[in-house]
Amino acid sequence: MANKKLDKFNKLVSKEKSGWLEKAKWRKENEAWLDISFKIAVKILSALKGNKIANVYPKTQKELASAMDCSPQYVSKLLKGTENLQLETITKIEQILDIDLIQVPQFETTIQVQVAPYNTYTKSSEMINAGDSYANYQDLIGAYSYESEPDCILKLVA
Repeated sequence: MANKKLDKFNKLVSKEKSGWLEKAKWRKENEAWLDISFKIAVKILSALKGNKIANVYPKTQKELASAMDCSPQYVSKLLKGTENLQLETITKIEQILDIDLIQVPQFETTIQVQVAPYNTYTKSSEMINAGDSYANYQDLIGAYSYESEPDCILKLVA
């Protein structure tokens, strides 16, 4: 009786190695981007569900594939949350579904222009904050007059 159960068990058990340990190691090594990929997949699925409710194109994975000009199998692969997405793909999906999948923080830079005479090593105390005043470097440099101090140069300071 015990031998019959053991024989039955052995028939069910595969002789091939499953590779589960290698897969687990790979998932651990790639955990950071896999988590992001999963979150993106959930957001895409949520947007498709919302489109279906609102009767807005694309409503299905097949329609999304058509809009992306790719195969439905590729969309299915994306929505498993294990695909390493390129920025081009992410941007295309964002535009098609009119959603934000990743957010890049906006930042503003402040540029200070310092006037320093050629013949001294000391820094001038004359500073102007150009952060909000000038749209680009040409406007910034054009706005400062060299005529008043011809022996001076413009130096950009961080």
